[in-house]
Amino acid sequence: MRIFIATLMASTVSFAAFSVANAADAVDQIPEAPVAVEEPAPVSNWAGAYIGAYGNYDWGRFGSGDYDADGAGGGAFGGYNWQSGQIVYGIEGDVGYTKQDQTILGGAVDAESTWGGSVRGRVGYDMNPFLLYGTAGVAFQNNELKDATSSDDKTSVGYTVGAGVEAFVTSNITARVEYRYTDFGSKDFNLDSGRVSRGFDDHSVKVGIGVKF
Repeated sequence: MRIFIATLMASTVSFAAFSVANAADAVDQIPEAPVAVEEPAPVSNWAGAYIGAYGNYDWGRFGSGDYDADGAGGGAFGGYNWQSGQIVYGIEGDVGYTKQDQTILGGAVDAESTWGGSVRGRVGYDMNPFLLYGTAGVAFQNNELKDATSSDDKTSVGYTVGAGVEAFVTSNITARVEYRYTDFGSKDFNLDSGRVSRGFDDHSVKVGIGVKF
């Protein structure tokens, strides 16, 4: 009887030890949760050449008075940037067409501006993925005056200043919004009704898409 009891107790202890060992193995086999790896955000690089297209809305005036020579248009731009740390600087040119017209001299003369462009410097601060920038340079524009029997057009040259924000949409596609003020100075226009001296200045908001190479 004692041998039977001893054998039974030994079997019970062995079974318990086997169960504990299997439980420990089961715990060891539970897979660890995956560790999330944070990938660094892509760093924008503005250096290099680029081209693009824009649409614009302008409001200007011939001479003094209200800015009611307004119109919408569009054009193309291109340039080259250099980058040193977070400072971005470069040169940019643009050319476009916007029809703005205004009646002056009591309705005796119609004034109209059409195509124009500019060559400017740009300096900005990189706030990945945004670029805040200022721009200034030389601008040119074709202006035409007409009376009842004649017309005269001149290409006026002046200055342009402005500011904008540009952002990377993809690794090489950018979008921008820009404001500029331009003053083309005064020109003399020879009409049948006499010589008319008029200047032209305007405000412009441009929205564009660019491709960086």
